[in-house]
Amino acid sequence: MAALLIAAGIAGGFFVFDADRKAEDVLASSRDVSARIERMIGTAGDIASAQQAYVAPGQPDQPWLERSASLLQQFADAAAAVRPRLRSADAARAIEEVGHRLEALIAIDGKARQDLQQGQDLLAADVIFSEGRDTVASLITALRGLSGAEQGAAAVQRASLEHQQWAILGIVGLLWIVGLGVLVPLRAGNAPEAVPETSTEAGLFSLEPAETAAPATPAIDLAAAADVCASLARISDAAALSGVLARAAAVLDARGIIVWVGAGEELFPAFAYGYDDRFVGRLGPIPRNARNATADAWRTGQMRTVAADVVSHGAIATPLAGIGGCVGVFAAEVRHGREEDPSTRAVAVMIAAQLAGIVPAWPAGSTSACADVQDSGPMAASSGRLS
Repeated sequence: MAALLIAAGIAGGFFVFDADRKAEDVLASSRDVSARIERMIGTAGDIASAQQAYVAPGQPDQPWLERSASLLQQFADAAAAVRPRLRSADAARAIEEVGHRLEALIAIDGKARQDLQQGQDLLAADVIFSEGRDTVASLITALRGLSGAEQGAAAVQRASLEHQQWAILGIVGLLWIVGLGVLVPLRAGNAPEAVPETSTEAGLFSLEPAETAAPATPAIDLAAAADVCASLARISDAAALSGVLARAAAVLDARGIIVWVGAGEELFPAFAYGYDDRFVGRLGPIPRNARNATADAWRTGQMRTVAADVVSHGAIATPLAGIGGCVGVFAAEVRHGREEDPSTRAVAVMIAAQLAGIVPAWPAGSTSACADVQDSGPMAASSGRLS
């Protein structure tokens, strides 16, 4: 009986360990698939931005045509790579739908290119901003649906493994209770002295699962945020600001940052991180009375946010409030819903407070180098919807 109990305990322990390892593998695979799909969603947004840049006035088409072709190939490769990793029941149908959307997007891109070659810029713009935008939005929606299905399938698989673990633990525990119940009377009958009655089963073995703490919600790195603020306090020239803005973007999970400085009744883009220099050079000044989040933050001295949608990231516009009033705006295009996170907003305020003390010492951008920019391109969240 003792040998049987020991063997059952070893077998049960091995099964529980193996099931736990499989559950961890499922979790790791689910995270990898989710990360790949998120990158595909980002690539789809970049494709839309590159296509919209075809018809932006005052710039050559060729660089954006090449970038769009590269992004389309990158998306196709990512879709092919993620296909064998999918686990959900609807994975085949969902990835097939993504493929159809991609083919439609490639066809739209080819049509726009043909119109541009024929000098039909208006027709190309109509295709890009109607069919192209809708196709990208539906593609992103399909990807988000696929991501949700994969997460649900992983959760079901992990729950099944957990139920198997508890079932094996219950069987092993029941065997030990029955075995000890058999062994204790036999020993009591053979020994000259009675064995004190003890609650062996209750004292040594418990079938109740231990309480586990809920996983902590990922929070913003306050130590890194403090280091960024300390670095801003030590800056003595504008050249050093680019590196600090890169670290600030990492802390805020921001795709890009623009520091707007007020001059007269207009805001000018003085410093930027995460965006192409040519794009930033085309940003026009923002009038004080403009109807957007950046101008509103400048007028009111209050933080303003822009919610994310299926195409664009969210954004935070934080005023640079100094002794003499609001001197500019710190605008960050944030990802993963960070515009709704109180910690992210608080860190944005701290960074803006440090910038307010150093930005006024440097001149704002020249109005002669700026041109009007429509609501399109990679700054859809922080320059299109914020400016």
